Amino acid sequence: MTDALWWLPSVIVLGVVVGVIWLFVSASRRKGRSIRAAETAEITERARTAAISLVRADDLIEAATDELGFAQAQFGERATADFAAALDVSKRQLREAFALQQKLDDGVPDTDSQIRQWTEQITRLADEATVRLNAQTREFDSKRVVEQNAPVQLEQLRRRLDRATDRLAGGAATLERLATTYSASALAAISGNVERARTAIDEGRRAADAADARLATGATEPVGDQVSAAEHGLFTATTLLDAIETGEDQLHVAFASLGTALAGAETELAEARALRDRHEESEASTELNRVIAAADAVVAELRRPGRVSDPAADLARLREALDGLDVTRSEARNRQLRLDNAREAFVGARLAARSQIGITRDFITANRGRVGADARTRLAEAERQLALAEAEADPVTALDAARRAMTHATDADALAHYDAR
Repeated sequence: MTDALWWLPSVIVLGVVVGVIWLFVSASRRKGRSIRAAETAEITERARTAAISLVRADDLIEAATDELGFAQAQFGERATADFAAALDVSKRQLREAFALQQKLDDGVPDTDSQIRQWTEQITRLADEATVRLNAQTREFDSKRVVEQNAPVQLEQLRRRLDRATDRLAGGAATLERLATTYSASALAAISGNVERARTAIDEGRRAADAADARLATGATEPVGDQVSAAEHGLFTATTLLDAIETGEDQLHVAFASLGTALAGAETELAEARALRDRHEESEASTELNRVIAAADAVVAELRRPGRVSDPAADLARLREALDGLDVTRSEARNRQLRLDNAREAFVGARLAARSQIGITRDFITANRGRVGADARTRLAEAERQLALAEAEADPVTALDAARRAMTHATDADALAHYDAR
């Protein structure tokens, strides 16, 4: 019996393998069907979106064609030229989109790639046409609102132009007052603003008059351009007059800053004079005196009674003079500090050299017969350098000599001890 069923394990293994393969193939088929269903759903959604965009754009073109006719009748062909051009471009795009849609609808099979590409192009072309025509429609809606509200707007504009006219005298008075304190260069940015504002107001009034004349005669021509011109004249005049007030504030602030800077300059000059008077180097004192005189002349000029000022230029001029003063003063201060430090260090160096010379002299005296010429020569040079240091007026040179004296005295001591051994 056992021998007769020897093949049974092989059959079982084969069955298991076949079962596994069948499960794998089934799963792959299900996955493929799932992916295909998702792709089909995506393509269907793209086609639906493209169709909606196409219909919306086609309806809008019909409406825009009617709207353009109304606009041309109300505003004229010149004012509606951009609208007409936009409509032509949108119609061309829609014809292209319909041609692509026809390819999708004909009996020729299309690949998934073609369907995706064409539906994307249809959606893009239709949406661009829609956006373009909506913008033109909104623009002419706004123009119609302007036309409808023109009488009220013109009345308000005239009142505002009157108020701007009333400000002209105040602006002129402000400029006249500022001219007593500030130079022509300081006022250059605003000096002509009153006349420019007057011209802008006149232009605004002429535009308003032209619009009123059209409205009074019942003319069909639009007045939106005249209303816009009147508003522009008012805006320009207001901006120019506001600039006079702003400029006055800025000049006063800058002038106050100049006063503060001049006070600071007096302090810096006083410090520079004090440094000049106590400085030990004549060259440094001479250079300090030169920059002090230059800065002092600038300060005196800027403080001259009755002088008109350009605060920005004056501040720059003062800063330049003080920068030169600061550089020279810093150099002179460093040189004086070097002298002071050398003088202080000289006291210790002289004492140290004198002490070492005395010690070495005593040692040589105690060992006269054994100390040779080299040690005695070094000691003599140390004494000579110390004498030079004590006679030198320049602290830096004196310090160097004292240090050389110390070096020679130390060498002499070492040589003397060597000889004595």
